[in-house]
Amino acid sequence: MPTATRDGVEIAYEVQGEGAPLVLLEGLGYGRWMWRYQVPDLPSRFRLLMVDNRGIGNSTPLAAPYTVEAFARDALAVLDAEGVEQAHVLGVSMGGFIAQAMAALAPKRCGRLVLVSTSPGGPRSLPMPQATWNELIREVPGESARDHLRRTMALAFTEAFARDRSAEFEALLDVRLTQPQGPDQWMFQASSSRDFDATHSDRRLELPALVIAGTEDRVLPWTNALLLHKAIPRASLLLFRGQNHLLFMERPAEFNAAVVGFLTATPEALAEGSVREVR
Repeated sequence: MPTATRDGVEIAYEVQGEGAPLVLLEGLGYGRWMWRYQVPDLPSRFRLLMVDNRGIGNSTPLAAPYTVEAFARDALAVLDAEGVEQAHVLGVSMGGFIAQAMAALAPKRCGRLVLVSTSPGGPRSLPMPQATWNELIREVPGESARDHLRRTMALAFTEAFARDRSAEFEALLDVRLTQPQGPDQWMFQASSSRDFDATHSDRRLELPALVIAGTEDRVLPWTNALLLHKAIPRASLLLFRGQNHLLFMERPAEFNAAVVGFLTATPEALAEGSVREVR
């Protein structure tokens, strides 16, 4: 597996496909496996650069809380390692924070942004609901690693997914268990995102952006997408009605089609400022 080196630390990543480069940035506690529903479709159109954030997968573990800007510099180091001058960037949740930081730090190196189930941060944004946070950090005596993941991952899916597509849900647990993350690394990643605030830099972004959110998001309330849509001058908004945080896993066909359509559209065809729904 290739790695990029920054400040003596290794950032692992995976490359698949051919075409315009597209960086994929995962959320808190998730590694490259998170893109299992995107890999069947996107590599035929894009050269995917799937990055393991520090603290998970094959990247160097964190020794303390980091910053979103530092995660963004890690992702830029991956572009350097691959000789990529400019790439589209897709980030989910914490990965959406990192994508915004990349665009603020190096706007000429970012093509178009896809910001999924995420937030601009800052005082006007809505943080993770306290009930969700309490459940994520709750310790259950005797709980196995699998049961812990089953309980906490269910917070980010609709009830229908866990009930009606239980075999898929269990398969996701299988693959996540192949890339375990220690509780200290999870907490370091979580703490790294706590003070994120892109409200000022987003207003200066000149890049086209597609903001995607599920209207039943229990991890980061979907109204944060409205703030992003308003803050980024060239943003369009796509709402998945009735979907939760991991909508890109539950509705991959619609999600992948929206991403491909946005990233391949001519400048004249971009629906900047639009608001659309998927039901």
